Amino acid sequence: MREMCAAREGRWGRRRRSLLLCCVLVAAWEAAWGQLRYSVPEELPKGSFVGDVAKDLALELAALRARGARVVSQGRTQYFALHANSGHLVTAERIDREQLCRLLEKCVLRCELIVEGEMKVYAIEVEIIDINDNTPSFREAEVELRMNEITAPASPFLLSMAHDPDVGSNSLQSYALSGDEHFSLSVQAGADGEKRPELVLAKALDREEAAFHELLLTASDGGEPALTGTARIRVVVLDANDNAPAFSQAVYSVRVPEDVPVGSTLLSV
Repeated sequence: MREMCAAREGRWGRRRRSLLLCCVLVAAWEAAWGQLRYSVPEELPKGSFVGDVAKDLALELAALRARGARVVSQGRTQYFALHANSGHLVTAERIDREQLCRLLEKCVLRCELIVEGEMKVYAIEVEIIDINDNTPSFREAEVELRMNEITAPASPFLLSMAHDPDVGSNSLQSYALSGDEHFSLSVQAGADGEKRPELVLAKALDREEAAFHELLLTASDGGEPALTGTARIRVVVLDANDNAPAFSQAVYSVRVPEDVPVGSTLLSV
């Protein structure tokens, strides 16, 4: 019985020593915790400069190389690496902001510089700045609308919105319409801030005058230079019973002899 108790106390003692050692290590790592912040544009080639971490943290290059410094990104993909000879933080992959932060206004990637020999960890945040690398685009490049020729002027018709995954001034900014005087463009601001284009009938239609109308809708972003996307709109005018049969003359007069044969043509109207 005494031997069993001694064995249990021995195991418990080893666990306590292991736990204490773990706490000491964690405290040592947390004591060395620091933070750096950088910003770079998206789509930089692999190996591009992000920041001089050795200089910003006042670390000796020789010490970094000797003590096994490395950069670890959050997640499976390693977006950044440490250039051992220069002490620079560089990109390890081409970074696509829209792929990583499609729904976020601010895109921040986090990684850690670990100096294993000194048990030090430095947190690093890198903001990925948007560039104007996406063109506004419509879901359908060609759209057909069908309108009755008796449609009242000022009637609006909702059009499909263009999509641009860029943010800020690089995102979609405006629409323009060209092609026909019968139509104008109205852009409404939605509750979510999105711009919604509407086709407005500016002049009465007449199918007998023109059965089709060809329009071009252009979406533009605010980049320098601005990028644009287009959609062709074909308006098909539907016939309405708006014309009564009419003769070329109001009165026709003809003179015929009394012996004209039965079945003879007397007049064409």
